[in-house]
Amino acid sequence: MTRDFSQFANDNIASLTTFPTQSQLVTTEQIRRFELLRLAFFVLKLRRLEQTHGESEGITKEYTLRCSLLRHTIFQQVITLTRLDAREQAIQLINTYRR
Repeated sequence: MTRDFSQFANDNIASLTTFPTQSQLVTTEQIRRFELLRLAFFVLKLRRLEQTHGESEGITKEYTLRCSLLRHTIFQQVITLTRLDAREQAIQLINTYRR
């Protein structure tokens, strides 16, 4: 994990202590933070898949399918975050991942 990503995560993603104890997201800010957390999870999952695949040989159908599904999920998260007025944060998180 890069230092930039760690700083972004510290600044923009909710810690577990800010989540409601009833496990229900009530405010827009809680929902936004949760969706950013989900986006970070999917972005890191794709990054890990690409890194581990880089060590093996050949492109398999399973690898292609998994990458495609993760990219689609990331796209859907960006749409969700755009509706929550957090598009810039989502794009920043994705761009940090690409470094």
